[in-house]
This record gives sequence, structure tokens and C-alpha cells, in this order.
Amino acid sequence: MTGEKSDDYLRNPYDYDPITSGEVTGGANQNCKRKLKELSQNHIEQLEPHKDVEDMVNLAYELKKNFECNPIVVKPEKYESLPELFNAVVDHARRWQRLENSTIEHRMRYARKMSKHPIFPIDFFNLNYDQFIAYMQCREDYGKAGHFALKHDLQTIHTFLHAYGIDPRGWYYRLPSRPAHKERLLPLPETVYALINYKFSKDPYEKALYQYLHAHNFWIGWRVPSEPCIMTVDDIDFDTMSIIVTEQKKHHSTRQIFLEPAIITGKTRKSLKNWLKWRDKVETSKSGNTLYLQPNGKPFKIRHLGHKLSETGKKIYPNYRPYDSRHWCAIARLIKTKIETGRYDCYTVKNWLGHETIATTENYIQHAQNYYRRAPYDWIKHTLKFNILNINNIAEESVEKSKQRLKTYVSNGNSPRDENGPEEI
Repeated sequence: MTGEKSDDYLRNPYDYDPITSGEVTGGANQNCKRKLKELSQNHIEQLEPHKDVEDMVNLAYELKKNFECNPIVVKPEKYESLPELFNAVVDHARRWQRLENSTIEHRMRYARKMSKHPIFPIDFFNLNYDQFIAYMQCREDYGKAGHFALKHDLQTIHTFLHAYGIDPRGWYYRLPSRPAHKERLLPLPETVYALINYKFSKDPYEKALYQYLHAHNFWIGWRVPSEPCIMTVDDIDFDTMSIIVTEQKKHHSTRQIFLEPAIITGKTRKSLKNWLKWRDKVETSKSGNTLYLQPNGKPFKIRHLGHKLSETGKKIYPNYRPYDSRHWCAIARLIKTKIETGRYDCYTVKNWLGHETIATTENYIQHAQNYYRRAPYDWIKHTLKFNILNINNIAEESVEKSKQRLKTYVSNGNSPRDENGPEEI
């Protein structure tokens, strides 16, 4: 650079360019800068600014079409029938509210019931706060609906309010107190053995189906019925002796469980490998890759599987509820770590069951201690190897023993139940 700065530099130093001003006349570095500037200018001149206009128009059209099908705010007056409106809210809940399909299905089921209430039906085309309060009070006072049933109603209304662009905080409603937690008794290992060996049906496949389902539920301890319902054949890895469990409750995250050889590949046990042989007997083109199939070869729906497990489980254990198998597994796995290591290893069991916090697993320790005094042996091995001569007698005795067994809570107030099982587990 030669000479003093020009007046242009003094007036606007940040936009000052020595090349275009003519103040730079030579030097390799300056020639390079000048060449780059020329190339840049040529590149701009060669661009076709309208080349992609048509593509942009098509993209804008598609985006507009998608927004019309799934708008950020659903306007009820645009829809002619209740099913059309519900479908729009379903799309909104899935796309914008990020709700799981099972949650959406559950809330739409409540919405249909709310729209058909005999006294105060909810008009979803014209949601009204006063009508909503009247409905909730009627449900509580005359329908004797409890905390969790009313909570589902409230969540359903919130789903629609979010879809309509209405702030739910303006629709204040205080739920009644949560009921005291009812004590839940768990079956002892001999009862579980009787359950997984009971002849549920004259049809060989149907009998095996529920025997294997109950066995795997108690041994693995996954969340019933959602997790076994969505298991696939590809989720089993016989090389590593493990399975991948998809946790629907936790936004389809996964956890890997390394199973005992008898549970995954045992030749004389109700192992996963043996189950695949039964599965092959009913597999059809509609089966997909689902692990557990109905006798007609179709996959289970979550609610249907839960109903069938409850129905078959009560034949052996009258107090049976599908989610009890997860509680049972938590106790059994804690007792197993006590026998093997001399202490209750919460971290091992936490990872096995997929608890979000260690505190949830620690809640089971006092119950494991109580049950260990009652049955001080490895519960898992006991159900795998226990030799029972007369299963039917055990089933009958279990009904009487359930009235005399140790009374204890399976979980305390930190793990309350709702209709789908404990909320914190």
C-alpha cells in the first residue's frame, strides 16, 4: 500500500476497499485478492437466480398442503362430523404435542365417552368451561369417579385445548385427593410355577401362548402389557444371550437385558428359543415380525393382551393383575442379588427393569426383605426347576393361602397406581 489513506477511508473505514480504490497497484498478495474478486464477480453473473423458482413453488405448495392437513391450531368449525374433528386432534396430538400413539388412543377413548355422557355430554365443537366443570362434578358426585379416572378426563380436555390453541391454565380444576394405596400381595414362587404350567386351553398353541407369556413376564419383568406386545423376533440376540426391550413409556427408548441361558435358550424350559417354534405354527402374512401372536396369527393390541393376561392369571391367582409380574420380578431379582452377593444390589435391578431413578428400585428393598424371610431362596430358579406333582392342588391352595399370607405393600406412596400401573415405575 502506498501513500496516505484516501478521503474514502476516513469517511467509511469499514467499507473501504484498497483494491477498488486503486490505491493498491502491485504485489503478489494484492494480485491474488484482485483475482479472487474477479472470480467471485464472474460466479455471481453466471448464476441463474430463477433456476429453482419452480422447485421452491412446489415445495411451498406441499408445505401449505401439509399445514392444511395438520394445522398448528385446529378450528372445530371447519369439520362437519365428530370423527373428522377427532382425527384432526389426533394428528395435532401426534405432530405438535408429541404424544405417544398409545396415549393418544387412550385419550380419544375417553373423549368418545365424554361426548356421550347421559347428563352433561361434552360438546367438542364448542368447548365450554362451565359445561366441563358440570361434567366433572357429575362424574365425581354421581358417577363416583375417583382421582385417576377424573385425571384422565382432565388430560383429555387439555389435549383438545392445546389443539384449539387455548391455554389450559385458564380451565382450572382441582382433582380430588389421591386414594390411599391399597396393599398388593404377590404370589410366591410355587404359585407362579403353577401359573406358568396351567392348562389354559385344549388348543395346544393357545395353552402354550399364555404359559410362555406369563413365564416371560415374571422372569423378565418388563412393563406389561405394552412392552411384550411390541417385542419383535429381531429383538432377540441368541449370540449375546440378550434381548432389546423397547420402552414405550419412555418415548420408545431401548434397554438391553442379558438373560439366563435357561430363559433364552433352554431346551427343556419355556425359553424364548422354544417359543419361536410355537410361533412358527401360526405365522401368517399378517403376523409381521411380532414376537407374540394370537392363535389366528395376528399381533396383539395392548388392551387385548392385558385383558387376556388378567383373565388367564386369575384362574390360578385370584388377586392377579398383569403388572404384578413386574413387581414380582423386582422382588425376585433383589433376592437373587442378596443370595449371590450378600446384599441387595439396587443398581443391577434398576438397569434390568429400566427404572429412571435408583429411588424407585430402593422402594422395593423393604418388601424384598419381608418376602425373603418368607421364601429364602432364588425365586427365578425355583420357578424354572421346582418339581410340582399336582399343579391343580397348588392352584386351589393358593386361593386359601392368599388370605393368610404376609400382608405388605408392593410399593409405597412414591409409586402410585393408575389404571395402567404404577406411575413412577
